[in-house]
Amino acid sequence: MMPSRVWRPARWSEGELTDALALTMLYHMNDLAPALARLTPRQRLDLIEDLWESLEDKDIPVTDAQRAELDRRIADFDQDREHSISWDQLKAELRQRR
Repeated sequence: MMPSRVWRPARWSEGELTDALALTMLYHMNDLAPALARLTPRQRLDLIEDLWESLEDKDIPVTDAQRAELDRRIADFDQDREHSISWDQLKAELRQRR
């Protein structure tokens, strides 16, 4: 039997998203798209966030090219960090220039 309440306007509690959405998708796949279209933009963004956060790293496919690009960006970030200064240092330097 389907729960009487599948969506609530506020953020879903932990586990509620998985249970309610899974049941809705299983029993009402044809009704899901129109129901989602009736959500406010904020509710849809909350849903996207909840869905994204429900994934684990292993659930997100990454190609070799994407992995290489991520590795390159991490290396660039690490290299830039060696030549960076803290926010406090920058503020002090800017105050001295005034």
